[in-house]
Amino acid sequence: METERTVNLMVYFVGEYARQMDDRNRFILPAKIREKLSGTVYITKAPVEKCLNLYTEEEWEVIAQKVRELPTGTDKNAAAFQRKLFGKAIDCDLDKQGRITLTPALAEYAGIDKDIMLVGANTKLEIWDAAAWEQANEFVDEDIVIEGIKQYNINI
Repeated sequence: METERTVNLMVYFVGEYARQMDDRNRFILPAKIREKLSGTVYITKAPVEKCLNLYTEEEWEVIAQKVRELPTGTDKNAAAFQRKLFGKAIDCDLDKQGRITLTPALAEYAGIDKDIMLVGANTKLEIWDAAAWEQANEFVDEDIVIEGIKQYNINI
């Protein structure tokens, strides 16, 4: 079941959505996602996986505030993180058809050519090349999930 929930102005993304990118690097966001978005969205390279992260304007502000608190003037790692996160990001608005346009650099980073998988990941939406998403999921077994639940003390 694919749904998004809004609590305290925070948008939560869940579910998987298959999409296709056209020859102009555009793809249509599902209506269920579009109705939760207002204003600008931000897309940047994911720091760990070879995918992209889409954030709402509100969530991007939360992230920006945390980064503003980093010692970027004295810590090279903090400065590099800030440059990677913000320097490679794009801000964009959906067009009238509900499409988002990726830059060639972002599409290339994520290996996206045509087939896309949008994956809800709490307060962000991950944008994957569909084949890369399938491959990444081949190696996630139930034991890893169960161990993560125990390690992070999450009761579900």
